Amino acid sequence: MKKILVLEDKEIHIKMLEKVLEDIHDVTIFAATSVEMAYKIVMENTINLLLIDIILDTAVKGDVSGLKFAHAIRKIPKYAFTPLIFITSLEDPKLYAYKELHCFGYIEKPFDPPAVKKLIKQALEFPNYEIKDKNIYFRTDGIMYAVNSKDIIYIENSKRKLVIHTTKEKFAVPYKTCKEMLEELETDNFLQCSRYVIINKDYVELVDYANRYIKLRGIDEAVEIGVAMKKRVMDEFSD
Repeated sequence: MKKILVLEDKEIHIKMLEKVLEDIHDVTIFAATSVEMAYKIVMENTINLLLIDIILDTAVKGDVSGLKFAHAIRKIPKYAFTPLIFITSLEDPKLYAYKELHCFGYIEKPFDPPAVKKLIKQALEFPNYEIKDKNIYFRTDGIMYAVNSKDIIYIENSKRKLVIHTTKEKFAVPYKTCKEMLEELETDNFLQCSRYVIINKDYVELVDYANRYIKLRGIDEAVEIGVAMKKRVMDEFSD
């Protein structure tokens, strides 16, 4: 499921873009009418495509707050190469935006729906940059653990605790849901294979669909595939 942020100050334009996007399957749209809303969305989610209006406050002469927001976003490592499309009726910022902000393209006002749809589909096919070795921090019993995500083999929820199995050790930290943990990891390298277990796909040695288990490199015991997760796991490893 791809996530798209639309930063546009006018609700009517947001609704027009949502209308265009509704025909594109497997996308979730986050709409923001201000930079403050947009910052909150990008920090709480991993966005796959940014649609940003250059002018967000027409009451301010020479406003280019959308351009400034894009510049700030590019300084965040996980958004350094995320496809970015500007919504604009301006000509002047284009050269700067292409060169400095690696802009994927432009949506001109007034909108041309077929052209907008085509551009967005192309942008969604662009491979997303992922940080696969970011540090994840856990605190337990007054001790702070810093674990590189590439060293995590799998994570399990057990008895209201989160047990982290790494290449070097395993340790328990206070409970988090699998959903919260996946959002913190922020990479497609991890897959939830049961209600209580998340695996690192880089360590998968064998997937047995008939008996519903996964063998992970460096771990003696097999990890169960939940009944409800079997199709998702099969789709993930079908290639």
